[in-house]
Amino acid sequence: MNKDEIRNNIFRIRGELIERIAAIKKRVFNVKDLLQYKLMPGWVKSRLRDEYGDMEWEYAGYGDRILVVRLQDPDTEDWTKKERKTAFVIYFSLQTSKPVTPSQTKFKLNSIYKEVNKLRAKGYHVFPAIVVYNATPGAKKELEGHKVHVFSSLEDLLAWIYNKLIFRLQRLIEITKFTFKFDKIFIFLKNIIEGLGFEVPSELLEAWAYKPKYPDRA
Repeated sequence: MNKDEIRNNIFRIRGELIERIAAIKKRVFNVKDLLQYKLMPGWVKSRLRDEYGDMEWEYAGYGDRILVVRLQDPDTEDWTKKERKTAFVIYFSLQTSKPVTPSQTKFKLNSIYKEVNKLRAKGYHVFPAIVVYNATPGAKKELEGHKVHVFSSLEDLLAWIYNKLIFRLQRLIEITKFTFKFDKIFIFLKNIIEGLGFEVPSELLEAWAYKPKYPDRA
């Protein structure tokens, strides 16, 4: 691919990810379009977020190279906010002339962790990543050494997000007593997983279905 094709491919990956997030948000809030949601009074949107959860995105970093995707569970009154807030910080590298080298990772890591640290201070459990056309083995080792996952395709990026959410869903089933609030979180995560183009494994659906609704009486 030439430089323009490489850059357009990076923009395509980012654009398609945002389209999926927007579709998920409409599904979660059961609205025809996001304009309908934006025009709602603030208190209505707040109540909807508490009831159904929320998924939103924004640009950050130099030249809007970073996409921050934030997830917040339905209101659980859980003391640990880390279990209620999740964020993905994804840096989209527009470098096209040559693969990213170890000497070029410092600026990218600083940009990524500036956003990561902001979110962690607000109680988010944060997962950082970078999308690049190509990177040298040394650059990949440097990035992954700082727990920044490296991707070059939308499919791999979505699979990474899916794996994080599936792990969260599995832990939720294993350690949580069934309540209606638990039920809301499960449905919220299920909607996101399906909106990303995946399915919840049948064994997790069965575990959810068999969860006693009145555990104290089980």
